[in-house]
Amino acid sequence: MLYAIYLRKSRADLDAEAMGQGETLARHRAALLDYAAHHGLEIGAVYEEIISGESIDARPKMKQLLREVEQGRWAGVLCMDIDRLARGNSADQARVSNTFRISGTLIITPSKVYDQSRESDEEYVDFELFMARREYKAISRRIMRGRIASVKEGHFIGSMPPYGYDKVKVERGRGFTLSPNSESDTVKQIYSMCISGMGCNAIARRLDMMGIEPRKGSLWSSASIKDILRNPVYCGKIRWQYRREEKSLTDGIVTTHRRENPDCIIAQGLHPALISEEEFDQAQQFLNSRRIPHKKENTELRNPLSGLVYCGICGSMMTRLGTGSRNHSDTLRCPNRNCSNVSAKLKLVESALVEGVARWLNDCRVNVSRKPAADTAKAERTAADKVRAELAKLDSQRERIYSFLEQGVYSAGEFRERMESLEKRKMQLSENLRQAEQAVSEAEGNRQLYAQIIPRVERVMDIYAQSTPEEKNRLLKTIISRAEYIKTERNTRENADRCNFTLNVTPLFPETD
Repeated sequence: MLYAIYLRKSRADLDAEAMGQGETLARHRAALLDYAAHHGLEIGAVYEEIISGESIDARPKMKQLLREVEQGRWAGVLCMDIDRLARGNSADQARVSNTFRISGTLIITPSKVYDQSRESDEEYVDFELFMARREYKAISRRIMRGRIASVKEGHFIGSMPPYGYDKVKVERGRGFTLSPNSESDTVKQIYSMCISGMGCNAIARRLDMMGIEPRKGSLWSSASIKDILRNPVYCGKIRWQYRREEKSLTDGIVTTHRRENPDCIIAQGLHPALISEEEFDQAQQFLNSRRIPHKKENTELRNPLSGLVYCGICGSMMTRLGTGSRNHSDTLRCPNRNCSNVSAKLKLVESALVEGVARWLNDCRVNVSRKPAADTAKAERTAADKVRAELAKLDSQRERIYSFLEQGVYSAGEFRERMESLEKRKMQLSENLRQAEQAVSEAEGNRQLYAQIIPRVERVMDIYAQSTPEEKNRLLKTIISRAEYIKTERNTRENADRCNFTLNVTPLFPETD
């Protein structure tokens, strides 16, 4: 059986690296490979990621590993400590514990091997995960207190400095602050144009005409101009937690939103200001005077494709443009004013997406009916048995080579030559056997996975047409990861309902063969 290695770098590891203790993942990888070599464990894959352990959903390598553990692909998973697997909430910890326990997969650390088929080990795993979560929350509180104190002292604690500044070390002290760079003149121009009565779109166009490029991309957007005009960092302040993450739970699905925080921290910074506070206040007054209040009487979602369809040219999330008329259809468009992607009727794009899901579902059914699990597994097992028979023959040949050396039939040179050839052949056959055994595991695992997928997608398709736009959006997000839309040809009145666009749909589940 094969084993996997999982490596994750934590906040504490970053601090240790800053103290000169070496690259964490490299040290852990070497330690676990050495452990595997000493205990005769064959490693089939190594998964690495540098991310917080708070949420499994934000860790793609961990999600992939859990899927493979569910399929029974690994006999065990090696990690430095159990808290490298899960340090999040109780739901994440239960997910990890149950996945390893039900599949019978071992959790192997340098200090202990956890086999949850034994009650004592199961309780120990639960206890270790609980303590890891408790430690994580204590570390988070300590880090949060330190950040708040640093912000109130005027330090800049962000990872990316705002446009117009560079992040520099504080002289004769700890922490970081900001220093104006060559972009600072552009910031002053933006505020000057705003105070003179130019809107964000007009300022973006003017900067493009002047040949001034933003830090990312080649063209300015009104959103980036507005962010600069709303940021008090340019009048010498430090703002922190301006946008906070808020989580909500709907039908068991957790969604995260970033919203403006009216109680954010604003403190006097250590860095030099680019504009005066009077200029900043004038810019806020101008922006507020142009603000259109949102209508609160109709807040339900009207775009069933919200957050799912992205522009295939520039990558922006496609948005709905309402007509306000019953005689005209809503359109789906790219909000990037500099993008060449042509809009289309929302109902046409929705219909194409639903048809794409239906085709994918039909492919799943055909794929499953064409490849019975028993036949596939049988074929793969037959191939594995053939490889094992060849390996057994090689072992017999090895014995004969040793016998010929002892009898003097082979010289030392001939012996080495034949042994090298035999070892190369054995290594190749061992790799073939590993692939064959893996194919057997994947064939059965995919079978079980599709058995769960098909009923779920069928249920979505059955109730989709009768659902509201908000319900449709929630249903689609349970089966679709993303869709990319491209359209280069404009429609005429004669072919207004022609679907002359490309829509590539990516399901949340594996593609069919």
